[in-house]
Amino acid sequence: MALFKHESMYYNQSAKLAIYAEGEFGKSSKTAEGVIRYGKNPVVAVIDSRYSGKTVRDVTNIQSDVPIVGSVSDSLALLPDALLLGSAWNGGELPAHWRPDILTAIASGLDIINGLHDFLADDAEISSAAKKHESKLLDVRRPPDHLPIASGLALKVPAYVVLTVGSDCSVGKMTVSLELNKVAQTRGKTSKFIATGQTGIMIVGQGIAIDRVIGDFMAGATEQMVVESGLHDYVFVEGQGSLVHPGFSGVTLALLHGSCPQAMVMVHNPSRTKIKGTEIPIPSYRRLIQIYEDMSLCMRPAKVVAVALNTTGMDEDTARGAIAQAERETGLPATDAVRYGAENIFDAIVAYQENQS
Repeated sequence: MALFKHESMYYNQSAKLAIYAEGEFGKSSKTAEGVIRYGKNPVVAVIDSRYSGKTVRDVTNIQSDVPIVGSVSDSLALLPDALLLGSAWNGGELPAHWRPDILTAIASGLDIINGLHDFLADDAEISSAAKKHESKLLDVRRPPDHLPIASGLALKVPAYVVLTVGSDCSVGKMTVSLELNKVAQTRGKTSKFIATGQTGIMIVGQGIAIDRVIGDFMAGATEQMVVESGLHDYVFVEGQGSLVHPGFSGVTLALLHGSCPQAMVMVHNPSRTKIKGTEIPIPSYRRLIQIYEDMSLCMRPAKVVAVALNTTGMDEDTARGAIAQAERETGLPATDAVRYGAENIFDAIVAYQENQS
């Protein structure tokens, strides 16, 4: 059983999932795609009427034959235990057109796994239906009570702490952290991925969604998770947002100061020239690296040791060209951790760690 660190709610990670991504799969469905790629729960269906009859492999670059069906009702023939809301809807609000499908799922006996800012347990209609049909409502973004204020305790953990940082939001920081965690374990190291957002929590079954924590306690929540994981060889902290994003920089800074990393990995989508949702240009690699390294000095000096690119949608030549350009501009190793593996990024972490010793 996996613990979501809030409300003492447990969810069996052998339970079968239908992932709800109506109108969004392959477009704004990083939660759905992350759970399919990395999650422990078996996924029996994705729900998106645009692609009914296709498979996940047909729509994304994920090598999975999970079928895509047209409705919640259609998914029931595949015997799911729960409906996972798989789209990162803008602002985290519950879209009105989702409500009938959620109620259908509850009436069919499914539990609901929800990563929105709107909590289903606080919704009178949905919570009443769940009680009637004995369905669980798992609001994974709900933070635990009694979080601490950060005090630098992460500086004392024996683990080597690595934080993924970004040029923007939604560029793949969680994915890079998970890939690095996988490489560390294949190298015989003990390591821990720390989930700081709803998708990461759904994948590994524990964590705290930092963007839902009251400001004074965001860094403390991060610090608490690092301290709890500090006996591993490596701790990989999932980054959120970006220090240069006007909407999400507060969460990014809290993660940086709460985790007190020794090393950072810069994550960027080279297809973007402007910060998502704005007209603000994305700074150069060198400027971004300087910003993150300067802000780390408040706790302890941390260096960006590698660059991870998200080359989704690029052909092979374009992707390799973008990686080569990142290496030229920064003097650091670069790759796409999904496309080519994260081995050279992990090698850069180890090399920097050994130079510090």
